[in-house]
Amino acid sequence: MTLFRKIRILFYKAVKLRIWFASVTVVILFLLLALTVNSAREKDIVNIFSRQQLINVQNTSKRMTDVFSQIGKNADLFSRLYPSLKMNAEEMDSYYKMLSSGWENTFDTIVLFDANGKVVNVYPKNVLPAINLSDHFNALRKSQKQYLNLAKREPSPTGSKQKTDRYLVLGYPLKGQNAEFAGALLISFSLSAVLDKYRQQTASDELGELWLMDEKQKIVIHSDSAFIGKDIQELLTDIGEKGIDFSSDNGGYFESVVRLNDQKQQKSIISYYSFKAGDKKWTMLVVAPYSRVISPLRKTFFYTLFSSLLLIIVVIITSMSFAYREGKKLRIREERKRLIERQDWQEKLLREKKTIEGIIEGSPIPSFVIDNEHKVILWNRACTGLTGASAEEVLGTDNHSKPFYSVKRPMIADLIVDNDIEGLSKYYDTKKVKKSDKVIGAYEATDYFENLRGQSRYMYFLASPIYDEDGRIIAAIETLQDVSREKEMTKNLSEYAETLQNELIENIELRRQIEGVYNYLKTIVNSLPDKIYEIDENGIINFMSRGLKKKDDLSRELRNKHFLDFVEPGYEDFVSAKWEEAKKGIYRPYEIEATGKDGRRHNLLITTSPVLGTNHYILVQRDITEFKNLEKKLYDSQKLAALGQLSAGIAHEIRNPLSSIKMSLQILEKRMSPEGNDLKRFKIAEKEVDHLETLVNDILAFAKPVEPKKIPVDLSKVLEQAIDLAEKGITDKKIDVRTEFADVPYVTVDPAMMADSFLNVVRNAVEAVEENGRIEVSLRYFDDTRHSVAVEIKDNGGGISEEDLPHIFNPFFTRKNYGTGLGLSLVKKIIDIHQGTIDIFSKKNEGTTVLIVLPLGTEGVGSPVKNN
Repeated sequence: MTLFRKIRILFYKAVKLRIWFASVTVVILFLLLALTVNSAREKDIVNIFSRQQLINVQNTSKRMTDVFSQIGKNADLFSRLYPSLKMNAEEMDSYYKMLSSGWENTFDTIVLFDANGKVVNVYPKNVLPAINLSDHFNALRKSQKQYLNLAKREPSPTGSKQKTDRYLVLGYPLKGQNAEFAGALLISFSLSAVLDKYRQQTASDELGELWLMDEKQKIVIHSDSAFIGKDIQELLTDIGEKGIDFSSDNGGYFESVVRLNDQKQQKSIISYYSFKAGDKKWTMLVVAPYSRVISPLRKTFFYTLFSSLLLIIVVIITSMSFAYREGKKLRIREERKRLIERQDWQEKLLREKKTIEGIIEGSPIPSFVIDNEHKVILWNRACTGLTGASAEEVLGTDNHSKPFYSVKRPMIADLIVDNDIEGLSKYYDTKKVKKSDKVIGAYEATDYFENLRGQSRYMYFLASPIYDEDGRIIAAIETLQDVSREKEMTKNLSEYAETLQNELIENIELRRQIEGVYNYLKTIVNSLPDKIYEIDENGIINFMSRGLKKKDDLSRELRNKHFLDFVEPGYEDFVSAKWEEAKKGIYRPYEIEATGKDGRRHNLLITTSPVLGTNHYILVQRDITEFKNLEKKLYDSQKLAALGQLSAGIAHEIRNPLSSIKMSLQILEKRMSPEGNDLKRFKIAEKEVDHLETLVNDILAFAKPVEPKKIPVDLSKVLEQAIDLAEKGITDKKIDVRTEFADVPYVTVDPAMMADSFLNVVRNAVEAVEENGRIEVSLRYFDDTRHSVAVEIKDNGGGISEEDLPHIFNPFFTRKNYGTGLGLSLVKKIIDIHQGTIDIFSKKNEGTTVLIVLPLGTEGVGSPVKNN
């Protein structure tokens, strides 16, 4: 109850603090809002006042400009009519009076000078000018134009102090009959007197103080004579380095701090407007104190703010009083409610106590409860059935340990009631006593009893404290369970686990041996020169051996993909048909070709066989390129051997006679000097002999076994050499030869053999094209892999018929009248020696393209798939 009361008091204090905090927050927010609104209103008031002040300055300046303009017009009219005027002194005074009408209190004197500077007339009479006008007359006579200037009052002859004043001097030249200078009319005004009525009007309207500034920004009129003649920028203290620009014709206004004297300053609102009087520019300024402008607004603001704060405080006090009364009523209601709830809880606790006792009593788990004096207060029926001791024998006593032990000793519940944790180790050290993981503050132990009511048993004890509402231990409950069966099962499980562990060790050893055999067999498979593919019934690759060349390991790239996706283009249908035959049980080896990374062609032998007991297949790939090359070389060697024997016979039987015949023809031609048809027949005979010699030489060159002398060569240079050797035919037919050589690396070839092969192809192109034909020769990479280069020679000649294309590489096949038929056979032989390929694409009357592909490397690839 004490704790609840403390909590309640803290709650009420927190509520009060929250109310005060909310109230202060509202007041602060209201003040901030009021200050923000007032600041905005002050800016609006200052802006409105500045515009109004600017309008007043503009009107005042315009009125002064109109007055000076009217006086100037009258004086100018007088100066123009002066030569014809015949007025006596009284008439002149009347004219002067009319001229100064309305300004009697502002002007000083009107003086009329003749051409020599002598005073002719002065108005008012017997009045001396306050300033010396002679200097101004001399300046006007010199310029002979309308004159306007400022002047200071002459010092008093008696030395007495006079008020410092400025005078405005207006001068107008007078012209004679012949327009010569005849004198001048000078009028002097007191600037202070002129501006007095405007200054009085400004002061009466509380618009501020009136200043006048000349075109050099020097103060001319100021309430404090100490500032007259000073620069306007010296009076303004916060205008920056550039100062204020007063050059605008429309005037303006701004805020600035104005010097009142050497120690005092005042923030002011300044409006200004420029006007002209004569040829001079003046600026009129009205300076109003900032505090005077916003004073009415600030008074209103402070009155309103004070009234609002007072109203808020009254509302807050009233609200707090009301809240206090309502809170007091609420506390009374809460107290009544809590009393009723306390009675309900007491009744509920009694019911729950009886219920819990009934539950413990009827529980199948043996349990007993002791109080803090170690007296048994509850002993259920299950405990009686386990120990044989009835509740009547035990209740109210401390003999609850006798049914278990032969001597009296504390149970776990006794040690918990005494909070004797060290006693647990003393009495239950060998009983596996430990703190319970499930019940807070409880302890558990297991003990063995040889004779507990006639049986040997393992018993599990769990004891837990019972606390009152203040957290003190007032009792303890202890439960007992017969775990003999569980102990027996644990023992059996332990023996079974030991058996499983032994079997697991044997299985691990067996697996290690199997893995060793598997790795050994895998090494054997990977060491085979042939590649082995394991493929399922759908053609998906599941396994591929690495082969001897480990750097070509494509197992990850090919796995889980269809093997037909990697077959060389052009063989897909053929390999697919063989695959269908294999699935039908027809397992016949077949051959395909594949292109290696270096661009070389490889012959592959593919053998398919089933995996016994499954629907999978084994595909064995063997690179038989070397066997094919050996087979071809054997065939070529046999053919060349026959040709060699034939060539030897021809060389022996034909070559020498041909030389004799050729020599005899040449001798006869020189001796007989034939002409006409006889000479023609001699030439035909010599030509036929040359043709036979060429045929014999080509046969010997084709049959002769050669070994290329390979060196790195720039193929573009070899191609240029071949074109140069065929220059005569190119020039005779006026053929347009175009070359396009890409930047490719050097190729390892026999340059002499390669020049002969290129020359043969170029000569065939020259012979095929007509006059003014075109031949294109290009050198480039064959494909994106950049493992081989391609030489392409293209012409726009007559082309080759479809029937002749399969036979163009056969020895002695030709359609030329004088051809041997061995040129392209020799070219193919040279290209084959360099492990390259030659293909000819041609159609009749559409030209011919010869494509020669040479590898950049020398290493082949033994794979049936195409390497990207």
